[in-house]
Amino acid sequence: MDSKLNVDATKLFEALQYQLLVAVDHCFELEKDECVWLEVYGDVTVPGKAQVEVKFYTGDLTDGHSNFWNTLKNWMNEKFDHVAYKTLVLLTTQEFGSQATLAGWNTRTVADKISAMEAILQGTEERFVASKKTSIPASLKLQRVVMDSARRGDLIEILKKVVITTNAETLTERLHRIKKSQLTAIRTDKQQQFIDELLGFMSSTELVANGWKITRAMFDDKFSELNARHMRFSNKFPEVDIDYLKRTINVSDLMDLTFVKKIQEVGGDDHIKKAALHKLIAEQTIAELFSECRLHKPDLARYQANQLGSHLSHRASQMIEVRKITDMDDLKAESMKFYHQRHAQQAEQLCSFENTTIEFRNGVYHLLAEEQPEDIDDEFHWKLWK
Repeated sequence: MDSKLNVDATKLFEALQYQLLVAVDHCFELEKDECVWLEVYGDVTVPGKAQVEVKFYTGDLTDGHSNFWNTLKNWMNEKFDHVAYKTLVLLTTQEFGSQATLAGWNTRTVADKISAMEAILQGTEERFVASKKTSIPASLKLQRVVMDSARRGDLIEILKKVVITTNAETLTERLHRIKKSQLTAIRTDKQQQFIDELLGFMSSTELVANGWKITRAMFDDKFSELNARHMRFSNKFPEVDIDYLKRTINVSDLMDLTFVKKIQEVGGDDHIKKAALHKLIAEQTIAELFSECRLHKPDLARYQANQLGSHLSHRASQMIEVRKITDMDDLKAESMKFYHQRHAQQAEQLCSFENTTIEFRNGVYHLLAEEQPEDIDDEFHWKLWK
């Protein structure tokens, strides 16, 4: 028995993903001045070229199936300008039924198509009469509308353009093909994230609110951005979910950590939470780069050594500036000023990664503050006193 995929949140979302992936395929084929519209004129539309109705269904595409007849009805609607398109495509994951006279549709002449459709209508009419029912079934109503002799001219013009693509790729197959054909430069472990972010862009509230129009330039910009972030040997500095990291911080659990005590000793209690966030950013970034083999321990050690050396020199210089200050409150105030100056400085680039963030570099400071070097003179401090 023919049936649509189960109507639940998962299946509905899969159907949307499928439609978006069809749109992605069309975006790759756009010329520089072209665009794709979603839902405005139909499921997927390339103005001046094609209007595609996407059907994510199980079961067979039979002669009386509403996917065929309802799609034709929509294309015959007076509000739909079929003249504006060279091709009208019904793309479905269904196969033609074994007895379907619609099979072989794309190789038939318009006259043959009309004859087949008339035969289908006649059969539906005969079954209705034989059933002795008084209520006209929806399928018959639909076929009568499409085959109305008063609209035959429009139907003929539309049928000249109609292409039926059956047995279209499944969602999994379409995803696999796009990854294999378009994401060869992307790290394998990042390909699904790339797709998820691309589909997130395609279905963003901003695009939907502005008519759900995607230009070639918009698509290329997003694709390039994702390429730079996820490609093999990318120099793009990793992004972290800062909002998530913030939610994991409980300051009361951090009081015994050395980097916290060093902030407290200069009166920086109000800045502990942000310092903890920066430390988490550094830790997660380093872990990600290590796991992807984009950073090696000697590279990190060199970066940390440079940050420590720079910090020790700046601290020594600042201690000379405040050497005559003896009041502890004043020394703490100067130390906090030093703390903020160091945090505000431009971040040194980590290896060849572009746009190394200040938050990462500040996190490295707090990692260094946790260390206990063999030489006490090499210990990381914020205080401007011995």
